[in-house]
Amino acid sequence: MRTLYALFVGIDDYPGAPLRGCVNDVREAEAWLRRQGHVASDIRRLHDGDATLTAVRAGIERHLGRSGPGDTALLWFSGHGSEEPTDAPWEGTGRSQALVCHDSLDDGRPPLWDTELGALLDGIAARGAHVVAVLDCCHSGGATRDGAAVRAMSWRPWWSSPATPGARDGGAQGPQPRRHTLLAACRPQERAHEKVLDGQVRGYFSHALLEALGKLGPSATYGGLHALVEERVRSLSPVQHPALRGGEDRLFLSDDPVPGSPFLLRHTAAGWEVNCGQAHGLRAAGAEFALLDSGGTPRAVVVREVRAESALVDPVGWSPGPVDRGAVFGVTPSALAFPPTAVTLAGDPGVVRLIEAAVAGAPMLSTAAVGTAVSLRVDAGPGWAQVSGGAGRDLPPLPVRSPTDADRVADCLTHLARWQHLRDLVNPDPWLSSLVRITVEPTGVGTVRHSAEGEIVCSYTADHRPPQVMVGVHNDSDRPLWCVLLDLTDRHASSASLYDGDFVGAGRTGWARRGEPVWLYLPPGRTVVPGAFTQDWLKVIVAETELNTAPFVLDAWSPVAPSGARTGGAQGAAADGLLRLTAPPGGRDAGGPAHGPGRWGTAQVRVRTEVP
Repeated sequence: MRTLYALFVGIDDYPGAPLRGCVNDVREAEAWLRRQGHVASDIRRLHDGDATLTAVRAGIERHLGRSGPGDTALLWFSGHGSEEPTDAPWEGTGRSQALVCHDSLDDGRPPLWDTELGALLDGIAARGAHVVAVLDCCHSGGATRDGAAVRAMSWRPWWSSPATPGARDGGAQGPQPRRHTLLAACRPQERAHEKVLDGQVRGYFSHALLEALGKLGPSATYGGLHALVEERVRSLSPVQHPALRGGEDRLFLSDDPVPGSPFLLRHTAAGWEVNCGQAHGLRAAGAEFALLDSGGTPRAVVVREVRAESALVDPVGWSPGPVDRGAVFGVTPSALAFPPTAVTLAGDPGVVRLIEAAVAGAPMLSTAAVGTAVSLRVDAGPGWAQVSGGAGRDLPPLPVRSPTDADRVADCLTHLARWQHLRDLVNPDPWLSSLVRITVEPTGVGTVRHSAEGEIVCSYTADHRPPQVMVGVHNDSDRPLWCVLLDLTDRHASSASLYDGDFVGAGRTGWARRGEPVWLYLPPGRTVVPGAFTQDWLKVIVAETELNTAPFVLDAWSPVAPSGARTGGAQGAAADGLLRLTAPPGGRDAGGPAHGPGRWGTAQVRVRTEVP
């Protein structure tokens, strides 16, 4: 049976620099642990004068060190922390951190250095135990490698920095050693605070962590705890930011993995917030996130403001209650919004005015947008317009003699923008994307090679026969995954005919065309002569359950039969540019209603077919 070895260290009685809430913190934490009847625990405590450097070291080495494979070792420290500048090459912050023990203020007695503490904890983890450090002190975000009192201690001159970084392993090849998980009260450069909370002096961080544990219960993950604790502490002190280092998707104190989303929804002082932003690839307001495990009733939120590392969202179709505001939800992107595509107009003023008016009525386009990932250009002459830009082949000039003709140009621009949205489609959550891959393998007809530019180059035979290849979708995960394989051509088309949506078993491969060779040939209108070529982008979209493939299908652009993309007339298109991932239409034969999209991902290769 798993045993939890816990060491609670709380120090208020510092000579000349007392605190008031540290012993309260560890007593409350110990009481919480003892209430967890399903946990077999072996607890030691060091309060005030008992918490000398020697005693803390011994508690880690001799008590927490008893834990073995499958056990958990918990160090909970509440007290003073300190730091000083350093030139040590292993300290990327330029500062060394330390925990201040009870006797560290005695002349000649050192603190517990971050490098020593980290080495002690990682040494226990290397023997198979799950090791957790909860540090409620100043500078705690680096301690293992104000109206309120601060838990900081000024540096003492006899606390000279250690000459080496302790017993940490080097960068040798092989599997990475097990490390401890750190829940810290603040970032390395910050200070932790305490004041009266719920009738007694408490550390902001310890109080918020135990409060979050009470709300989330035994299913609490480190990531979920951090989301609630960070918001609670920030509401008390905007200059204190709790830190988490370790497995966000692991159960607190057990290290058991919990499948879920890295993106979390929580209620903050600014409103509802998802921890997904520009840094993760979220592009524009209007995107939607679906709540995972929403109890059978689909629930979603829509993005109203994209920030650097997060997004402010509003619930759609449901009204959160007080219980929801104190919870944290896993979410996954279910509809992606794209900023308007920048369109540059140049040339004949009369034609430009007609096209400008048409573009103004197309939500996916803007003549004022700058710096977007997709940009298109229109060069106008008397009675005509040439569309260019982006990827794919240039299109023939289009006649522009009336507003109807100008609408066709705007439809063409929207079509190209939608095609590039599909080509560049990536889920900000990379988990499923890392579990699938596409291969293009030769069959003996034509040749297959990889270019320095990252293309897969497939060549015609010497007698001008098109190459034949086998295209595989490989599921490298331990579970069945639903996949659809898109062929995006340089004629600005997207087809799902190669592998139109089916499950691929764990560790298995789904073959395009049900195992028949895929013929790669030049499209109609391109003569098979040396130097001729065409390009395809093969993209697999993978999900935990079936998706509606209509939003991923786009016919090739034709000037005689425009796609209607500008007004939402294209297959699966949305006039506002929103790309939705939904369940297949029509429901299912049995088994209840279809689930939402769940988690999804993409993988892509670029194929060039050429005539040598």
